[in-house]
Amino acid sequence: MRHRFLAILAVGIMVLGMVVPVRAQTTATDATTLQYQAQAADAARTILALAGARDFNTMYDLMHPDSQAIAPRAAVVGLFDAAYTQAQAGVPQIIAVEVLDYIWPVTGQTYRPAAQVTFVQPIVDQNGQQTYVQDAIYLAPDSSGTWGWFFGNSAEMVQNAIDTYGSSNAAPQGDSTVLDTPLTQGDFLVNTVNDLDAFWRDVINYTEYSYQSPGVVIVAEGDTVQSACGPASTGFWGFYCPVDQKMYLDEKLLDDLRDQGYYFAAAFVIAHEWAHHVQSGIGLTRTTAPTQWNEVHSIELELMADCMAGVWARDAEGRGVIDPGDIEQAATFAIQMLGDPSYIGEYDEQAHGTGEQRVSALMGGYNDGFLACNLLI
Repeated sequence: MRHRFLAILAVGIMVLGMVVPVRAQTTATDATTLQYQAQAADAARTILALAGARDFNTMYDLMHPDSQAIAPRAAVVGLFDAAYTQAQAGVPQIIAVEVLDYIWPVTGQTYRPAAQVTFVQPIVDQNGQQTYVQDAIYLAPDSSGTWGWFFGNSAEMVQNAIDTYGSSNAAPQGDSTVLDTPLTQGDFLVNTVNDLDAFWRDVINYTEYSYQSPGVVIVAEGDTVQSACGPASTGFWGFYCPVDQKMYLDEKLLDDLRDQGYYFAAAFVIAHEWAHHVQSGIGLTRTTAPTQWNEVHSIELELMADCMAGVWARDAEGRGVIDPGDIEQAATFAIQMLGDPSYIGEYDEQAHGTGEQRVSALMGGYNDGFLACNLLI
């Protein structure tokens, strides 16, 4: 079934799954239309360059929110990865941009303004010969004015992608999967850990890196646990130890936040530490004097982790795992409790950033995905 699905997509390089026979009346060629053409072309150029570079995770972040709400990351990234590999597709080149009213066939909703961006792309045909095909990508601005692309030329095609790639790569070591129910439905801590593990496994699976689940140690109130990085006693809140690849979480802090109704602030603490595990897995290290590409100041590593937590939050919100207002809990928590005191310098070896910097990083990941995190995976 999977091979048949890919073969259908590869015909005429429907690799992007965007070719749609829906056309509408174009608007007059005026200053506004020219502005829309420029904006759509600029957005499409970035999206298609990411496709050619096989950076499908970042490409997903540039999808229109309406499309993200229906097509999960695992389905989109999995389909692109398989289809581009099969077609040996190269970097697409834009040849035309047309402003029009676009009806997205997956839902039947009309977008105005919208744009059809036509491009040509090199592929390798069934005979092993390089050839070129023409395709199109459709974009429309979201509520913030950012032009995003649409995935799928039919509801059936999107459903096939979900059925084929949805969460099939999640947690081969255990039973953790990305959720489709709220974190608070059942054991909140178990749900959060399982969802983060499945999310990052899906993301990393489509990169050159490998992913191993981290250890999670909950330190009970009054207890002290010895990690490979030092002792963890009540009041430490949370840290990740790259030496033993475990995160240590303060049970009292998590319980206090949960009891106050700030469950997503507690989830943010876990997501931040999980991000450190991912950073370690791709080779990033903390240092006071960076000289290599993978060496970064403490504040850079910490703000990146906040941003990565925001990326997960946006994905979780799209799946109904958290509510739209939940992200505000983490932002309020960061402002009130997580900012560095004034005596910590920006490049101190333990600097995490001011409350305002941390909120900006969190919301950057939430709003703009991995592009905001200065991280290409």
